[in-house]
Amino acid sequence: MCWQWNTRRSSRRCDAASRKRPSASRASWYKRDVCTICGIVATILPRRGNVKYSLKRRALQDGIDQLEQRRQIFQNLPLDPQHAEWFRHRAWVRTIHGTTRIEGNSLNALEVEDVLTGAGSAFTRKDALEVLATREALGFVDEIAPKRNVAIDERLIRHVHALVLDDIDPLLTPGAYRRGPNAVGDAQGNVIFRTPSSGDVPPLMREFGSWLRRGHDKQPAPVAAALAHLELVAIHPFHDGNGRTARALARLLLLRGGYAFDGLVSLDAYLDNDRRAYFDAIRDSAGIEYRPPYDATAFVEYFVRSIVGAADFVLSRVKGLTLVLAALRRDVIAGRLPARVQDGLVYAWVNGSLRPADYVRITSRTKQSASRDLAAAVGAGYLVATGSTKSRRYRLGPRLAEIGPVPIA
Repeated sequence: MCWQWNTRRSSRRCDAASRKRPSASRASWYKRDVCTICGIVATILPRRGNVKYSLKRRALQDGIDQLEQRRQIFQNLPLDPQHAEWFRHRAWVRTIHGTTRIEGNSLNALEVEDVLTGAGSAFTRKDALEVLATREALGFVDEIAPKRNVAIDERLIRHVHALVLDDIDPLLTPGAYRRGPNAVGDAQGNVIFRTPSSGDVPPLMREFGSWLRRGHDKQPAPVAAALAHLELVAIHPFHDGNGRTARALARLLLLRGGYAFDGLVSLDAYLDNDRRAYFDAIRDSAGIEYRPPYDATAFVEYFVRSIVGAADFVLSRVKGLTLVLAALRRDVIAGRLPARVQDGLVYAWVNGSLRPADYVRITSRTKQSASRDLAAAVGAGYLVATGSTKSRRYRLGPRLAEIGPVPIA
């Protein structure tokens, strides 16, 4: 049988703030061998490599049904395109904040947004670099998700890990497997999980990569994403960055499987806010040390329901937005609010805060006019000014803060 092979490259440059390196595209590292006849390599690979697990499918069905209902809702969500873009921005910031905070990053969501936009510098170097590296890794994941000629396999995982730890500390050996033991502990130093020996990592990762490349047992995307996350965390192949890499891998599988939710949902933020249950679900399935086969039901069920919970959070915010719009229109009609400030206040409610530069960008007002508008909004109780002039940010005042998300029935 004769095979012809293509190699794809991209020329888009990295856009990470504060980076000087002459980076090629986030995808340019990846030479994907694709058969020009059938377009799929996985079908001609030998059937080797496996992830050894069991699932109680009946226990998963209700969560999967709920998730499918949410996916249908998001496909037909009556959301203004501009408002959707603001929700998308918020989800992106919350995702980067959530996945780094789970691993101990000390920045809050507002500080993460400042790092991403280059608006602040009073942060520890390590925290800021972790945020920028995570943006790079997730940007790469989002870029390749629709490109089915890019295989999800061991080599890709190592590249994502290299991006996760890029420019932070060379001693962390980005993209390289660990040498020596690497037990997982809690904040008090108690061991909660013992990883496989470093000598077992390469063959385990080869098998894992083969399982991914062969189609992960044809599991539905949410189940495959959960299993991949669990297996990578259980193997713990790297010295650091395993959790961020596992969540990035899960994100990739969800996006490629059609569970993008239009970029409006942040699973990582949900997991961060539910860390105790998240870690418990991992331990309930993987045990205290890696000994396959394991019953993955507990973690897969938790993971699927977490996606549902993250989706419901956004739906409750979308419902709350209708109340915000109605309240602002009433105040405009009553003469208590200039109509020109409505968009800025909606953005502030969606994003949780507003900077003067955001207001200028949204409304196309001059800086001087923006200052007057924002001062009026503060005086009317819609916003509260914080920070000095150069680092000024407006948080929600009582008139906006009282309008919360609407619970999903």
